[in-house]
Amino acid sequence: MKIIITLILLFSGFLYAKSDFIWLEESSKRLSWIDAKVYCKNHNAKLPSLKQMMELWEKNGRTSDVAGFDLSVSYWTSTEVKDNKLAAFPFYFGTGKEGWYYKKDHYGVRCFK
Repeated sequence: MKIIITLILLFSGFLYAKSDFIWLEESSKRLSWIDAKVYCKNHNAKLPSLKQMMELWEKNGRTSDVAGFDLSVSYWTSTEVKDNKLAAFPFYFGTGKEGWYYKKDHYGVRCFK
């Protein structure tokens, strides 16, 4: 019985660790969507999806106070617009706003591992 409980606790800890992200520092300048993806790849990290950004915002009580994110900046997500290959979704933590913009536009970048 003790072995089963230990395995459950170990497995639970593994799942918890896998669900939390390690966020890298924000890029020093605003980037286009393509450059944001390259920036993350060069840091062995990924650009978060729109869903992941929304979940982070909701997890923090739908407040703009999410550690490490500048409230005056919209951040690129990896989520592309399905009907427009020239556009993708940035996310704005100040209000939880989402909306598509052209990939050539420049926004903040936060990658995760």
